[in-house]
Amino acid sequence: MNESESPCHHAVLVVDDNPVNVELLQDLLEDHGFRRVAGLCDPREVLGYCQASPPDLVLLDIRMPHLDGYGVLGQLQEAFGDEGPAVIVLTAQVDDATRERALSLGVRDFITKPFDQREVLQRIRNALRVESRYRQRRSQASHLERLVAERTRELERLSVTDPVTQLLNRRGLAELLQRWQQGGREVGVLFVALDDIHDIMRLQGHRVSDAFLHGAARRLGEVLPGQATLGIWGSHELLAVMPDAEVGGLEVLAHRFLAVLTTPVPHDSLTLHTAARIGIASGKGLDAARLVHMAALALPFGQDAVGRYSRAHEQAEQRRLSLRQRLRGACDRGETDLHFQPKVDLASGRLVGAEALVRWASPVHGDVSPGEFIPLAEASGDIVAIGAWVLETGLSHLADWRRRGQVEDDFCLALNVAPQQLCEPDFARQVLARLELHDLAPRSLEVEVTETGLMADPEGALGQLERLAAAGVGIAIDDFGTGHSSLAYLKRLPVTTLKVDRSFLAGMVERERDRRLVESIVAMAHGLGCRVVAEGIESLHQADLLTRLGCELGQGYWYARPMAEDDFLAWAQARPLSMLPAG
Repeated sequence: MNESESPCHHAVLVVDDNPVNVELLQDLLEDHGFRRVAGLCDPREVLGYCQASPPDLVLLDIRMPHLDGYGVLGQLQEAFGDEGPAVIVLTAQVDDATRERALSLGVRDFITKPFDQREVLQRIRNALRVESRYRQRRSQASHLERLVAERTRELERLSVTDPVTQLLNRRGLAELLQRWQQGGREVGVLFVALDDIHDIMRLQGHRVSDAFLHGAARRLGEVLPGQATLGIWGSHELLAVMPDAEVGGLEVLAHRFLAVLTTPVPHDSLTLHTAARIGIASGKGLDAARLVHMAALALPFGQDAVGRYSRAHEQAEQRRLSLRQRLRGACDRGETDLHFQPKVDLASGRLVGAEALVRWASPVHGDVSPGEFIPLAEASGDIVAIGAWVLETGLSHLADWRRRGQVEDDFCLALNVAPQQLCEPDFARQVLARLELHDLAPRSLEVEVTETGLMADPEGALGQLERLAAAGVGIAIDDFGTGHSSLAYLKRLPVTTLKVDRSFLAGMVERERDRRLVESIVAMAHGLGCRVVAEGIESLHQADLLTRLGCELGQGYWYARPMAEDDFLAWAQARPLSMLPAG
């Protein structure tokens, strides 16, 4: 017998309105090694006793004055829920109704009167053994939940923190700006571009450029006003944000920054120099991305080092408006096309799928970057029509490839789905209908959704994705680790794939911290029962390291850029079995 199962370690409470029965059971238990046995004859005292000194087991009579056993069970259940003591009912009634009602209230077992001593002892030992194991597992589960909560908090911190400088990253800055803007505060932004940082990295390596960036951030922090916050916006861009800011104060701060950044910095045997440009913008009630964009537009060119956003920058906004107007109906006019980026099995190098990416060639503006027109389409709602066109065109291509034998049977096409599409009540039905129309198995399609997109309507998105997953369609979380979802929500989703964002891969070969972060993401994905796709693989070293870390699939320029259909098929035919490293 384990020490935890020894009778002397268990507390037992006997509750019976008949003192003789209480004394009989107390004597029986004490004679057999139980040292912590208490008895009550008034059922109204049970709840208070259990709250003050919780027993491991309650032996409870059913028929009692003032408050019967069912009433006591109800009180215990309301007070403790699933954390209450185990209960064995003492009763002369053995009819089915009595048993069913008692069991519904959480009773573990029954002892019938008059008592058979051997049976009583065995049932008590059985109940205590089960209760002991249950509490042990509950303790283990609580410990695991604490570990998961701690890890979730750490991942959340990492998701808003730049690993080199420990400052806020782009996501953290955007969230801070949005909070200030929603609070109706005038917010100022300094967009700081370090023009020579890439030269330092190229000539001296990542270690030196990281040290320089870390030092620059530290020195800028020394001249930063107390209410301002400094963060990293891009690989060579810093962002200072300040609430309740005035333009004059922002200009003074910008010139302080320049004085710091243009001072030569000794590093080992080197003296490092960098040029800096600073754009200033301020506003109230603006979208965070819009305010940062205004500051970026204000970056000066030429001899000036500090620029302020002005009406002249509205020329760029005029282009945005023109793009937005021309984008509506672009699919119907035949201006859009799909390009395909291969997905490769990292272990074997085999082509297993592709991501379909929409492209727009405007007769007025020429080739427009998806990074420019997709946000416009999402803001205007045109993304729903574009998404429907992508679905139909992508499945049409896939069905054609299958008929011609140009892709293997397990080839899977991934399509990006915008938040507005997930909010459409019949989205899942439309997807399944298009699959059936093209005679394609649901497993041949994977829909990619972003964490941020899921947060637009969490419950609605969950319903749509569950219907797709139930039919066999794959569900992928795109840009994992850069959005706002929680692990608790992710566990509810029928996700089959997590796509590691390219930002996590950038420094993983050179920096142990980045490598450990990717390893943690891969392990967490596998813990959720998902496979992992790494986006943005740009070197053989990255591909080899990701393979060793357990990542299953990859895509990126190391294998191929997104290609038009003919180029993609030619590429697939040229390397049908193995994706050997180039050169």
